[in-house]
Amino acid sequence: MKKTFLIMLAVMFFGAVGHAADGVEAVDLGLSVKWANMNVGAKKASGFGTYFAWGETKSKDYYSWNTYAWSKGDSQFLTKYSNTDRRSQLAPVDDAAHVNLGGGWRMPTVDEFEELINNCTWEWTTLDGVNGYNVTSKKTGNSIFLPITGFRYYADTQFRSIMGVYWTSSLYTGNPNKAWCLEFNFSDIKVHYGNLSSNRFSGRCIRAVQ
Repeated sequence: MKKTFLIMLAVMFFGAVGHAADGVEAVDLGLSVKWANMNVGAKKASGFGTYFAWGETKSKDYYSWNTYAWSKGDSQFLTKYSNTDRRSQLAPVDDAAHVNLGGGWRMPTVDEFEELINNCTWEWTTLDGVNGYNVTSKKTGNSIFLPITGFRYYADTQFRSIMGVYWTSSLYTGNPNKAWCLEFNFSDIKVHYGNLSSNRFSGRCIRAVQ
């Protein structure tokens, strides 16, 4: 009986660990954090993964202020991460990378994406038929692939064929209904807040760090 109980515990434990970060590995690019080899929710490096509204930890079918967890149906009535509570970085409980992958995984900050841009070589390429950037460290020579993802806006996925859009964990304090993100296409790479895609309710992909 005791042996059976221990086996069941082992299956539960290792099953939970495997589910939390199945196939996800930390890649050392010689930077302040290690970067995941695939997007949150993806099964391989070229996969888009799951689209999340900023500060939410599950996907959904419709992305709008009416369905957003931290508003009362309007961008002017934010209930968390606002000018009222002055919180500008996602708490672990609201961090989709941390909640879905567990362990030390979390969403990257603005500074960490800037570090990735400035210390790596970005080569536009194709992996498994998906366009994106092969991002190679100037320090270690290791690389990760960031696929173009587009973003979810209302019920649609927009710009999937031409734009990569990834959340940071950082609120844009100049306008709290937006958050910072990495945006790129075949000719431009930047950390930005200004497009429709950076409205907090929109769904976008996440690349975790550790």
